[in-house]
Amino acid sequence: MKKADGAAGMPFIPQDFKGKETVFAPEWIKKETAEPARVSSPFPEASRPEPISEKHPLIVKGGRLILSRDSALPSDIKIRDGKIVLIGENLIDNNALTVDARGKYIFPGIIDPHVHLGIFTDFDTEIVTETRSALLNGVTTIGLYLGGQDSYLGIVDEIIGKIEKHAFCDVFIHLVILTRKQLEEIPLYHSRYGITSFKTYLCGIPGLIPEVEDDFLLDLMESVKGLGRDAVLNVHAENHRIVNRATERLKKERPILDSLVLWETTHPCLAEAEAIQRAAFLSKESGPKIYFVHLSCAESVRMAAALKKKNGNLFFETTSPYLSLDVEEDGDFRYKMVPPIRHKKDQQALWEGLADDVLDTIGSDHTPMSSGEKAVSVDLWDIPPGYPAVGTHLASLLDRAAKYRFPLERLAEKTSTGPAKIFGLYPRKGVLLPGSDADLVIVDPTLKKAATPRAAASRSDYCLHEGRMLSGWPVAVIKSGRLISLDLSEGPQTPVKGRYLKRG
Repeated sequence: MKKADGAAGMPFIPQDFKGKETVFAPEWIKKETAEPARVSSPFPEASRPEPISEKHPLIVKGGRLILSRDSALPSDIKIRDGKIVLIGENLIDNNALTVDARGKYIFPGIIDPHVHLGIFTDFDTEIVTETRSALLNGVTTIGLYLGGQDSYLGIVDEIIGKIEKHAFCDVFIHLVILTRKQLEEIPLYHSRYGITSFKTYLCGIPGLIPEVEDDFLLDLMESVKGLGRDAVLNVHAENHRIVNRATERLKKERPILDSLVLWETTHPCLAEAEAIQRAAFLSKESGPKIYFVHLSCAESVRMAAALKKKNGNLFFETTSPYLSLDVEEDGDFRYKMVPPIRHKKDQQALWEGLADDVLDTIGSDHTPMSSGEKAVSVDLWDIPPGYPAVGTHLASLLDRAAKYRFPLERLAEKTSTGPAKIFGLYPRKGVLLPGSDADLVIVDPTLKKAATPRAAASRSDYCLHEGRMLSGWPVAVIKSGRLISLDLSEGPQTPVKGRYLKRG
């Protein structure tokens, strides 16, 4: 990066500099260095350096800007005061700092709408380590699920304070609603904190999260609908009785479970598809916007396709692990999840669902855990579900999208524009247009690099796809108009604070 060339109409060409001018070389210009030790603890406030682009406008030159689901055009983009101010060819500003993005794609900042923090260790740690992991891997905004069975009043104030003080990316909140007390307080969560999205579970996680029954679900739908058109009810859709039936049968046959292929059968695809159909049917009575999280299988895609033809208030998410892992090849016990990783045929159906606009968004369902917290043993029954995913979210999608010939423009739609529109962040987020937040990800779809815990930069000591070469990585991130160094050897050099995103 350097000061912009002053010759009108001349393209930016990297060159040597003399005198006192400072050169900030983008990551792809630097020579590869050995990976540093993994950072696994919060960083002190003093470790945040001064923003390198705070006093100057920023121009990203020569990249292919993804401007819509059908358009990626060679163009420059000018940024000032954290906002996109201009898009065009051969933009010139003698006071600007310039990033050479030739040969790269410019995505709007990735929005991961599905992240869990503070479940297996304290929230204070993970609001730092996991938002840093997100930002260093192209995710500039996350949707954070907060869960529990007590009132959230007061607790949300504390959480928002920690987001504003410690987060590295922007954060919006979904509240999990499981009790009558929480249901009664939904209007207060909305009016006080600008929370417009809520979640419930039709199938819980034993020992962690209870499920709700249909009468509670109907009351919850009515309450969310009462908040207005922008409110969303997120639903974990599995029929818990069918899941319990399958689980108990397998436990009798296999008291010690040693296969993710068998674990997959404890959450039948029938249970997921039936719960989607039931929740969609019940929503007709009250009419709220329903967002089904983490669809995992072909049966659910077929059900979603049929339902969407009749109801425009239904939206469907899948996740990067379901789009890039399968039980035929990925048998690591640390990949145990709910719903489970499925088969290759399911992965193909999910990509087809994205191509056909049956599926609207892609999240990660990031739930950071160490190998110790995962309690890996010879018996899968004893291992809790969950895995770190945000640090490999974009890279795994770029890699698999190329294999399925899924256009990068459409990938940007599903990972940024779609979540922004559904959750009330558009056009502030999710698009590269003048007036939008200057959150950008510069992507090299041909860069091949191994997935490692160090590259993922989570507190977790393992990552998905560990050791595999993935094709396509973010090579630079611009957050709120500031260029973020992705060179982990520099330590915690992320020069930006995240913000809480109030909606409604």
